[in-house]
Amino acid sequence: MGMTQLFVSPAKTLPGAFPGLSSRRRSQVTLLTRKRKMLDTLTVGGLMESIKPAPKRSILLGKCVDGLPFLLELGDPELGAILIACDSGCGKTHQLQVMVDSAVRTHAPHDLQVTILTLNPDEWSGVSQNPKQKKFIQGCFAWYDARSAGMIESLTELAEARREGERQGADILLILDDLAAIEDLPMEAQVNLRWLMEYGPQSAIWVVGALDARQASTMRYWVDPFRTRIIGHVVSKQNVESLVLRSDLPKHSAEPGEFQVWTGESWLAYRLPLLGDLRTLEV
Repeated sequence: MGMTQLFVSPAKTLPGAFPGLSSRRRSQVTLLTRKRKMLDTLTVGGLMESIKPAPKRSILLGKCVDGLPFLLELGDPELGAILIACDSGCGKTHQLQVMVDSAVRTHAPHDLQVTILTLNPDEWSGVSQNPKQKKFIQGCFAWYDARSAGMIESLTELAEARREGERQGADILLILDDLAAIEDLPMEAQVNLRWLMEYGPQSAIWVVGALDARQASTMRYWVDPFRTRIIGHVVSKQNVESLVLRSDLPKHSAEPGEFQVWTGESWLAYRLPLLGDLRTLEV
C-alpha cells in the first residue's frame, strides 16, 4: 500500500508568512459580524431592521428563501380577513405572534391597537406583559372569558360607526387564536364576530384567525369569510383542499414552521423567524 506524504513548504515557516495577531483578530471580528448578521435575520427585529424604513402599515409574515422579509400591508380592504391554518404544533400561534411583534414595530400606539382571543392567554404573556408592546394591547382574553363577548360587541359598534363616518382612529388587529373555540361564545357574539370577519376590514378592523387544518372541513361557515389564506404544514391533501381558495394547490408541502401564501401568480413559501431581537440570541 502506498503512502501519502505531506510536504510543508519552507516558506510557510518564515517570519510573516502567517497572519499577525492583529490580522487574526480582525478576521475573528469579521466572522463574528457575519455570524451576527446571519442570526439577525432569524429574528423579527433583525428582519425589520434590514428594511428600514419599513413600509407604513406593514406586517411581517416571515423570511423568504432569498433571505428577504415577506411583508403584508394593511390598508387594502380586498385583503379581507386572514386565516392561518396548519396541523397541530406546526406554528399557527407563532405566526400570529410574529405578525403582532412586527406590527408594533411599524406603528405607533395611536395608529394600531391589538386585541387577542385565545384558549391560552399564558402563551401571549410575552406580548401582553412586554413593556414596549403592552401599550398596543387593548386586551388579551380567553375565549371563555365573559369579557370577550363585550369586546366583540364594542368592535362591532366601532366598525358600524366608522362606516357611517362618525369615528376614526387606530387600525385594530383582532387576533383569533384557536378559532375552533368560537362556537363556545354566546350566539350574539358569534353573529357579531362573523360580521366583523366579512366587513371589519372596510373599517380598518383586521381579523386574523388561526385554525387547526383538520377542523377546516367541519367549520366551513367560519372559514368561508376569510379572503386571505396562509397555509402551513398540512399532511392531508384533503385538508389542504378544504383551505385553499384555488384549484391549483401548493406544489410542495410546507415543513413545520414554514408557510405558503398565494401572491396572485404563484404560491410563495417563507419560514417563521424567532420573536424579539438579536440581543436575545447567543453568538
